[in-house]
Amino acid sequence: VADTALTLKAGARTVERVALKPDAVGLLAYDVHVTGPAGIDVKRHLTLEVKPPAGDIKRTTVARIAPNGGSLTLSKDIIADLIESRTRINLSAGPQARFDVPGLLTSLDRYPYGCAEQTVSRALPLVYANAVASRIGIGTDKDLKERVQKAINHVFSMQDSSGAFGIWGPSEPDLWLTAYVTDFLTRTKEAGFDVRAEAFGQALDRLQNFIAYAQDFEKGGEDRAYALYVLARNGRAPIGELRYYTDARLERFTTPLAKAQLGAALAMMGDKTRAERAFSAAIAALDNTGEDVSRDDYGSGLRDGAALVTLASEAGIAKAEAPKLVDVIAKSYAARAYTSTQEQAWMLLAANALADQSAASRLILDGAPLQAPIFRPLTPAQISKDGGLVLSNEGDAEIDVVVSVIGAALSPEPAVSKGFTVTRTYYTLDGREVDLASASGGEATIAQNERLVAVVKVETREAGGRILLVDRLPAGLEIENPRLVQSGDIKSLGWLAGTLSPEHTEFRDDRFVASFNLFNFKPQAGTTAENEGPLRTATAAYIVRAVTPGKFVHPAATVEDMYRPERYARSAAGTLAVSAKE
Repeated sequence: VADTALTLKAGARTVERVALKPDAVGLLAYDVHVTGPAGIDVKRHLTLEVKPPAGDIKRTTVARIAPNGGSLTLSKDIIADLIESRTRINLSAGPQARFDVPGLLTSLDRYPYGCAEQTVSRALPLVYANAVASRIGIGTDKDLKERVQKAINHVFSMQDSSGAFGIWGPSEPDLWLTAYVTDFLTRTKEAGFDVRAEAFGQALDRLQNFIAYAQDFEKGGEDRAYALYVLARNGRAPIGELRYYTDARLERFTTPLAKAQLGAALAMMGDKTRAERAFSAAIAALDNTGEDVSRDDYGSGLRDGAALVTLASEAGIAKAEAPKLVDVIAKSYAARAYTSTQEQAWMLLAANALADQSAASRLILDGAPLQAPIFRPLTPAQISKDGGLVLSNEGDAEIDVVVSVIGAALSPEPAVSKGFTVTRTYYTLDGREVDLASASGGEATIAQNERLVAVVKVETREAGGRILLVDRLPAGLEIENPRLVQSGDIKSLGWLAGTLSPEHTEFRDDRFVASFNLFNFKPQAGTTAENEGPLRTATAAYIVRAVTPGKFVHPAATVEDMYRPERYARSAAGTLAVSAKE
């Protein structure tokens, strides 16, 4: 920016506007220097962050390289349109390649939200895979251990006085989630991390009380199976209950994971015969798992399959079935464009459980040999060079290779609706609708200091699910005092009430976040369409103020089912100008 000279009379004031147009994404620094007569000399160092206009994009290349000279060339096509500074490329090869360990770790590492389930799912694999995580650039060994310890401390803040955990905090405890968190705490305690003894004991007591007072059931049992597994891992499971459930109630447990957890618990208690029976039932049930069904245990067939491999490997049972299970899981994962944090975490645990099966290989990358197990980070510069990056197989056996790319693009993606619709509307504070075309893909202008109410509505006919709504702000806007909407202090906003309220909201400097639990939705009469379920509508609102003059991307609003992420919606991205106040 060129120097500018100003002439001011005594007591006069003026505003000098300097337009900035960044040429990169990330933190950009600017130095401001003002000099004048009588020794005026003022310096300021300003740091501004420029963020991508949309969330991450994942691209995966899966290949099988032939022996004795077969090769794969990686070219810049796989990173086309992605921002280099925001892009991570990982190569994995060998028996574990199809689990894409580096890609899964990177996905979890970049997930920006922190409910109890997601906190545990991001940290749990690092207990076992921190050497790989360190190698692919997620952090040093010390950093990763500190992150696990921080996660341990954080989840205790979500524990209530009974010892149970809730998804966004101590309210509304969830017993399946309580077992999952306590499983994490057990594994970290075994690995030598610092786990608060009293709070950990309360969690185990809560699970034990749950089992002691649990009533008989016809179908389900996911939470009690997990509770029994965690209690067995801590030497506190009632063996009589385990045997009763396996002998008389095994088929009533709905999911493959629940049956496998009973088997793993029995194996730890020394009852191998019943353990094998439970694992056989789990493997049989895996073939009948419906991927289309919304489940309140955060799971899917892919998650259950990965967990089954993990538990069977840890218990030393069903070894003959392992290759078949790994093949089923790998094919299911390869067919998915998106995976949930649960699926990612359990696939990483499964890959760790199978780590000793890695075989020697003779792969050559850009002329240099690679040593097994092969998990290698690559840079955009390596991929973009002339001729690309050549990976060749000099061994006598074909080898599986997976290259995962996770990055952000400068060009916003178009609107899409897959199981959900999401719409944004803006209003004045007294309830008049404002035609803000940038909210739906067009262009709009508002004046500096203008305040608006943003209303985001999600509609779906999905039977259930835990959904996350994210509305990113144009850089010129800021969220105004969130308590005004939360407490209802502005009485003129009474018309904002939706059919389903968020169970959790976050008001960040760059986005508004709300989560909804569709399992709590109670359908109203007349909302069911022919051959479809009832229409579920969730609404969230917040107040924004136009602060910074300029021209900005108005990012898309997105909604996704956190545990069936192939169901999602995205609005169109537009352009919003904030006009300066004269």
